[in-house]
Amino acid sequence: MPPQVVEKRRLSPPESWFYSLGDLSHEGSRMLPSYVTQDFHNSMGSQHENVDRLLIEVQKNSPQKVDKLYITQHFEGKNRRVDLNNTYEISSKLLIQIQALSKNIACNANDPRLDFSPCRILDHQQKAAKVEMVYPKTPGLAWFLSLAGYNVDQRFLVFLCSTNPANDSSGKCYPLSVNDPETQCQVHYKIKLEVKSTSTGYAKILWSGIPESIARMEVNIGLYKDGTKEEPLEEYPLSGRTFGTIDTNIPLNPGHQVHLLRREQTPYYLVFSATHYSSIWKGPEFDEANWVHPTRVRGYDMSLQLYTKHGYACARLYVKKTFTNWKNVFDNSWVGFYASYLDDNDAYSKYEWVVNFEKRPEKGCPLDYDVYEAESGLAIGPGVQARLMLTKHIGSEKARTVSWEESSTINQ
Repeated sequence: MPPQVVEKRRLSPPESWFYSLGDLSHEGSRMLPSYVTQDFHNSMGSQHENVDRLLIEVQKNSPQKVDKLYITQHFEGKNRRVDLNNTYEISSKLLIQIQALSKNIACNANDPRLDFSPCRILDHQQKAAKVEMVYPKTPGLAWFLSLAGYNVDQRFLVFLCSTNPANDSSGKCYPLSVNDPETQCQVHYKIKLEVKSTSTGYAKILWSGIPESIARMEVNIGLYKDGTKEEPLEEYPLSGRTFGTIDTNIPLNPGHQVHLLRREQTPYYLVFSATHYSSIWKGPEFDEANWVHPTRVRGYDMSLQLYTKHGYACARLYVKKTFTNWKNVFDNSWVGFYASYLDDNDAYSKYEWVVNFEKRPEKGCPLDYDVYEAESGLAIGPGVQARLMLTKHIGSEKARTVSWEESSTINQ
């Protein structure tokens, strides 16, 4: 997601610039792994849902080099100013130690675990093993969450409170089955709710890991336009299925999100009723580029990205602002859209001249790049790919994107 310039006052001298990272409501956050955005999507309405930020300090005359890094928070509500009383510098030593957590303990002299007693190592190993039961096996993640003091037990209870909001006068939530609440929580966090694309550019709903006790309830699976909407575009009864897929008739668009939901009818005026939806669990919002980063155009300060809009394949060019004569260099260049990554370069389904790409407004674009976009009439689907040719000749290929759905980081 693009960094945002923030208030510099009282943080450092005026020759510094500050950039803020971490706004999970920004569309760019969709490219983050689901374990990063999971709490945000499932705590909508909380006053603490989106206040954490990282601040990057750079010198105006050398913005490519990071001088200092801070962890902070924004004031709650619509006020986006940094809370200076809760801003703390992260030392380079700490960053090196965090990086060392992804290696074996004996392999790195900077590993903070080398100073731990055997008992302390065992304690954190048990916590890390517990984390790995509910989070993806990302190198260093489990140890970091354990050492940083994350309350994993409390995170387990988030789902239990969602599935059974009944509580006593103290406000304490109870699980659906109290035989082994901890085990239940671990199972619940295996739930996956995803949006993919059909072969014809429509949204496909996928789900798995639904506990049987939940699947047997009167719950539905629904596709939402985005995380802010209260009613689904389409909904389907789960009918006891703990996993499955459904092809919808909704053109695939960024922001689509799958919810596990309850549907309730509230009567009024004797013969009328109103429909209310409550979400039990939410998947990540669908990223327009399928969680794949842009591909570098060989030899040039430019990158190519495949994305989707209204179910069609689209291409985006990121051009470094210092590359001022790029239109002259790419005067005869074109981007081909291919139905399969196996197609030869002359077997494109659609194409567009690079000079005809439309420039995107500056808002929301990376600071050092101009962004140009083009849409095609080719339906997005597994295998679709975009390739950039420098000249009219099909042998002048300079970049090709990862084929659609070949690489997704949603659950990594």
